[in-house]
Amino acid sequence: MIELPYFKFYPSQWISGDINYLTLELQGAFIQACCHYWSKDCVMDYNKLTMRIGAKYIDELIEAKLITNIKNKITIKFMDEQHKERKEAYNLRVINGRKGGNASATLKQYSSNTQALRKEKIKKEKKYSDPALNNEEGIKEYLKLKNES
Repeated sequence: MIELPYFKFYPSQWISGDINYLTLELQGAFIQACCHYWSKDCVMDYNKLTMRIGAKYIDELIEAKLITNIKNKITIKFMDEQHKERKEAYNLRVINGRKGGNASATLKQYSSNTQALRKEKIKKEKKYSDPALNNEEGIKEYLKLKNES
């Protein structure tokens, strides 16, 4: 899957949420954790995140129930929900794109067949109404008579 370029962030939820009761330093650690988590497709283990942000901050965020650590796997619930939504939307676009691509291919194939038929018709229409003119001998005879007149 392609990298998801952004996650939803609602300033009103941030300001009115429980995170607002934490220190500005811990709020910054949380948004950093969110960015790292999102950039790794919402798959992050505790050790990697603590190397990036610091065990002290991660443990405080776990204590504040903003992130969870289950069997050394970090989860951030609201981001997991967004990731799932975005992944489903992406997969749907892929399926629809394939349908469109298949339809285009079928249309191109149909179009090329019809063009070939049209060329055949044009060739048939160029034949003369007089059967004598539709072969080489008949044309030579016609030209000979025309030149004599």
